[in-house]
Amino acid sequence: MNLATCTTNLNGCNGSLATTTSSLTTCNSGLNACNSDKDACHTDLNGCTANFADCTATLASVGSGTASVADVLNGTTFSSAAGIGQIGAMPNNGAITIVPGTSPQTIPAGYHNGAGSVAGDSDLTPDHISTGIVLFGVEGTFIGHGLPATGETTSWGPGSDGDVQKGAVRSFTLNGDGTTTDNATGLTWENKTSDGSIHDYTKSFTWGTSGNVMDGTISSVFLATLNGGGGFAGHSDWRIPNVYELTTLWSVSAATSYPPGFPTCQGPQTCTGIQCDCGAQSMGKYWTSTTSRMGQGNAMYLDFSHSNITFGSKSNAFWVRAVRGG
Repeated sequence: MNLATCTTNLNGCNGSLATTTSSLTTCNSGLNACNSDKDACHTDLNGCTANFADCTATLASVGSGTASVADVLNGTTFSSAAGIGQIGAMPNNGAITIVPGTSPQTIPAGYHNGAGSVAGDSDLTPDHISTGIVLFGVEGTFIGHGLPATGETTSWGPGSDGDVQKGAVRSFTLNGDGTTTDNATGLTWENKTSDGSIHDYTKSFTWGTSGNVMDGTISSVFLATLNGGGGFAGHSDWRIPNVYELTTLWSVSAATSYPPGFPTCQGPQTCTGIQCDCGAQSMGKYWTSTTSRMGQGNAMYLDFSHSNITFGSKSNAFWVRAVRGG
């Protein structure tokens, strides 16, 4: 009976042994997989070593940079010897416009985006600058000659005006913008037109309305229009000429009431002030800005028709021609 039981147990043991053998096979298989993973791990480690070498070289390159936070635009991240992931602090000035003046202009430190500029002026030409004067690298060629010649060319004996013809030689430049420059005096004159605009020679204006001050339509309408907005011919400093200035447009020669060379239109053509001036048609009374010594209620005017200078009540409406410069 005992022998039979032992046999039975042995049979059970054989079954367990078979199972053990099977488990050992599985274990061997797992060991093979482990060996395989170890090889893969070696490969990854080799890669990591290579990447670390690249990283070391890159870090050395970053560390050699000399930029500081003051050298880099505000809010911009950078890396250098100053550290990794630094934030710049250079001011962002954007567009800078520099306007020349009588003293050097300071350029603010910081970033400039290139959209700024240095202001220019079309009047910065040699003929607008006195000889011997240099403005921003432009040397002047204009030579003042004192009083201009009267335009009298007929001699009435030795020593007469027409005989000696003293004074600055008259020449004028038609600027193509509704103005004419007197090259002898440097004054720039408004051209009179016949087109119905504010420049039309037929329009008249009062000098003053009350208190003897120049507050008539000569100021409230005429000058206000010329100097309003962007100005006339690019300028907003137009004014009424004084009596001496206006006489420089007065010729006493018999041929015309304007100096030789002044670009007056001929005939009844429509004049826009661009190609010529309507001076030939507008030889009437023109206001000056000068108050008469014959009474504060009077101002001086020049009558081109009769070639004389006199005075009239400031409430009168006369023609007017604007001037600038000089």
